[in-house]
Amino acid sequence: MKRIALAVMAVGLVGLVTPDVQASRCLAQDDLAGRSLRLGGAGGGAPEARLWVARYPLVPAGSVSVENIQGDIEVEGWDRAEVQVAVIKKAAGPAANPDDVHIDVESRERRLVLRTVYPGQSDASVRVDYRLRVPRQVRLERLRTVDGSIKVKQIEGSVDARTLNGNIEQMNVSGSVVARAINGNIAVSLRALPEAPARVQLDTVNGHLFLSLPSQANADLQLSTVAGRVDSRYTFTVSDVPGDTTWRTRLGRGGTVVRLRTIRGDIRVTENEELL
Repeated sequence: MKRIALAVMAVGLVGLVTPDVQASRCLAQDDLAGRSLRLGGAGGGAPEARLWVARYPLVPAGSVSVENIQGDIEVEGWDRAEVQVAVIKKAAGPAANPDDVHIDVESRERRLVLRTVYPGQSDASVRVDYRLRVPRQVRLERLRTVDGSIKVKQIEGSVDARTLNGNIEQMNVSGSVVARAINGNIAVSLRALPEAPARVQLDTVNGHLFLSLPSQANADLQLSTVAGRVDSRYTFTVSDVPGDTTWRTRLGRGGTVVRLRTIRGDIRVTENEELL
């Protein structure tokens, strides 16, 4: 196991080039060590920021975790046995220094963990955004942020994504899905349902839920909203038990349990073909 505490160094670059262009240039020169660039600041008018990029080998069925605090997480699947990481750290205040925030990396053959580490007890002055490209069959074991959104697409393995303040979006995924937010909307588009006992579970307190299912799905749906409405072409049975706000229906033969719950928000369930 390699456990590396990586600080982002300042390399002179004034002005702002798109992160994707910056990452491709940097990754073409570097392999596993990681490189960093300055994005703005120092009289350029833009907030002080740093871009750090690196690559790590990972078997297709391995796991990836990202533990963040303030900032977004974006993950996209690709057909390579490696993870490409791009991290943008931006000062959120005039006295903030992105160099004070470190990215802690735990890399093994079958596991990669990225953690945002702030100095002392301070975590509010620097925003950290992650952009990853990972093997499609990967297990996204822990995607966590407190103040930020999470986006995932083209993943065939399981996804566990949670945020306190932010939206969660998972597009064209086909494994077990857990998505939880407190203040935020959740949208999930499933290319295929996972086999039982794997689950699909979407939970938020203040937000709407949107789920797109594959056609002719075999699933048991359980939907619950306290102060919202349910929009779907499926026929549901509403519980007559006092206090039970669950709407239920069986699709096809049933099997995979799909649970959607919100307190103050609407729920919409469709089939993929309805979006065409």
